[in-house]
Amino acid sequence: MERESLTAVLKRAAEDLGYVFYIGSESLLAAKVTVLPAVWLTVPVLKRVSGRRERRDTYAVRLRLMMAGVPDDAGSREVWRILEDDAAALYGAVRACERVRSVRGLKVSPETKPLTPRGETAVAAEFEAEMFYCD
Repeated sequence: MERESLTAVLKRAAEDLGYVFYIGSESLLAAKVTVLPAVWLTVPVLKRVSGRRERRDTYAVRLRLMMAGVPDDAGSREVWRILEDDAAALYGAVRACERVRSVRGLKVSPETKPLTPRGETAVAAEFEAEMFYCD
């Protein structure tokens, strides 16, 4: 399944950047994230299947990147910049995967309040990945 290939690429890239990788429903995020910095991947959603001879699956990807520190701190802008750079690096890692046909629409936005009781600074990153389907 191409969702698993996409997840594996993101997990490897996040861990290479020094993040602990989590995956699941966003409703579980606050309870499951125990170590920072962390990347939370909401299970990718299959948005579209296309292709007449060669199947292509398009997934919507939503990530939350988190680092220690409250968003109201003076240093939060610098942390947001780091998180944005790392989100772009994850996007680039997906783009470099041989099973990926295209990646588009990266949008990164800062979270205005902590997502967990730990009080972290976070950004949400969203994009679409079109994968070649291989039987």
